[in-house]
Amino acid sequence: MNLKQLEVLRAVIATGSTVGASTILRISQSAISRHLTGLESEIGFELFIRDKGRLIPRPEAKALLPEVDELTKVLARVKRKAVDIKSGSGGDTLLRVAFPHSITTTVLPRVLAEYFKSYPRAVVETLSGPYGAIEQMIQARSADIGFIRLPTEDAGFSVRPILRGETTCVMSKDHPLAAKAQIKLKDLARNDLILLGRQRSARHELEYELREAGAPHHCRVEVHSVEAACACAAAGLGVAVVPALIASFFRSTELQMRPFRPTRFLDYGIVSLPGLPPSRAAEDFVEIFVQKVMTEADGTSRIEAT
Repeated sequence: MNLKQLEVLRAVIATGSTVGASTILRISQSAISRHLTGLESEIGFELFIRDKGRLIPRPEAKALLPEVDELTKVLARVKRKAVDIKSGSGGDTLLRVAFPHSITTTVLPRVLAEYFKSYPRAVVETLSGPYGAIEQMIQARSADIGFIRLPTEDAGFSVRPILRGETTCVMSKDHPLAAKAQIKLKDLARNDLILLGRQRSARHELEYELREAGAPHHCRVEVHSVEAACACAAAGLGVAVVPALIASFFRSTELQMRPFRPTRFLDYGIVSLPGLPPSRAAEDFVEIFVQKVMTEADGTSRIEAT
């Protein structure tokens, strides 16, 4: 037997006919008869006396009714819960997301505002830190999904690539290099540079290429966030070489951003633990984030969805 047959049994007992049950359940009268016949065939005895179009419940049918009532009530609760989950109105939908600090203080609040339009009663916990720390949050199950730069340091993640961006050079509006449409490696020679922390592989690659190109340079300020790099550049402390995706959130009238050539692509993705796929609400959150980034990054160095 199945739940639909039990729903039909309950409706027929309540109305006394297949016509009445059809009206309650909003399915055809023939479907009502088919479900009822199937149920009686499976349990091995008749549940109703057929009398001039009426269906009179036998004692056996009435004996089943309390259990059927309980099952249909449970089914109704399950259906309501599914609707609540779909709409985000369940009241206990908690989504834990981990992003770099530069994102949590810029685009993320606007992503949340859009997300809550679809999930008005959801609760979102935002965590922040460098990419390595975000990976640790996922491993510790402190966060459901994390935004990181690819490839991951640890191979034990389920990874969904979502964005690709270039490297950009950021400088004050009156810096001599602001007159150029794009910045090449040798343009950085004899300029004060603002570079991200030396533990990053991209930093080592840049300094190696500068040495190989015979372009003497001076790291005047070492920072540990793109936000800090852009702030130092706006103060005229040098040229920052940073990911365009993150730098796009700090555009201002005091800054100029120019694409760095040759092009250096940086890939970004969402990670979660294998065997713990993101919920539908989490997937919707990621889609809103990508759309918001693509909209707000328009006009800066190329950023594209993957």
